[in-house]
Amino acid sequence: MKRLVILVVMVVVSSWSTLAFAGEGKMIGTISVIKMLGNGAEMTLKDRRTDAMIVLQVRDASTLEKLKDRKIRVGDELRIRFDDGSKIIKKVQKTAGC
Repeated sequence: MKRLVILVVMVVVSSWSTLAFAGEGKMIGTISVIKMLGNGAEMTLKDRRTDAMIVLQVRDASTLEKLKDRKIRVGDELRIRFDDGSKIIKKVQKTAGC
C-alpha cells in the first residue's frame, strides 16, 4: 500500500512540474528589427533552427535600458527565454563572448 501511495505522489509531482514549465519558450536568434514603443519595445528575431521570424515584446526595465544604450542592436545573436502565450521576453543573453 505504501508503494502505491508513493508511486501516485511521484506521478502527481512530476505532472505538476511539467505543467509549470510548459509556457516557457527558448530560442537562439538574430535580431532583424527593433521597434521602440511608449513603455516597451518589440523585437523581431529570426530563429536559428527554423528560420522563422518571431515578434517578441520587451517590457522589463533592464532589457529596455540595454536597447536604449545600444548594447543590444540589430544583427546581434541572442539567447532568449519568453512566455509562449503572451510572447513577452523573460531573459535575454548575448551568445557572443566578451
